[in-house]
Amino acid sequence: MWDQFLGDGPYTNNHPRTRSPDPDRLVSADGKRSIRYGSHEMGGSPTKHHYHEEKWTFELKENLMNVESTVVRVPLPKKQK
Repeated sequence: MWDQFLGDGPYTNNHPRTRSPDPDRLVSADGKRSIRYGSHEMGGSPTKHHYHEEKWTFELKENLMNVESTVVRVPLPKKQK
């Protein structure tokens, strides 16, 4: 699913706004889409496990970076006893 959202690589971990390395992000080759998956996303209960699909747009006239974030739930399987 990540490959479909991000498109063709290569991918980076450079934050789309700051351009600084961000270990919790995987950023598309054009810098317009990212997957955010860090300790917060991994640290919840198995039923709330998720990641974020982010779309970044820059408004030149306003010098403003906008981000649209969609939470994608990925429930983890229950551990069998």
